[in-house]
Amino acid sequence: MSINPNFQLVPITPIKMLNESTKLLGLPKLQAQVILSLPNILEFNEKLKESINFSKDKIECFIITSSSKNEIEELAQKYELNKSYISNDFTSFAKTFNLKDEKNNLVRSIMMINKDCQIIHKEIL
Repeated sequence: MSINPNFQLVPITPIKMLNESTKLLGLPKLQAQVILSLPNILEFNEKLKESINFSKDKIECFIITSSSKNEIEELAQKYELNKSYISNDFTSFAKTFNLKDEKNNLVRSIMMINKDCQIIHKEIL
């Protein structure tokens, strides 16, 4: 492990995925992670799918959304997405990572976490 003091450490955060599994953020991994928060899952598109597929051997990608389970199911089927990487368990995630707007809604963002559990990039889109 090579912790860089310039980057924030990720607190251990459980996220329940659409397939009922739980992913834990904040534990060292073999791969870096990218987390997209999309308030509306219907914003997902073919370019995002291509990006995820292009880097899936090197980067683990999660999508966090506040959309309904039915909307997520439809989109997952349309784009053939693995349900173990999509979650609408957004409330604690948004609070932990300060990804809420003034009305407490999830904001659209991207967050990159290195293998050592440090946030190396976080951007509200």
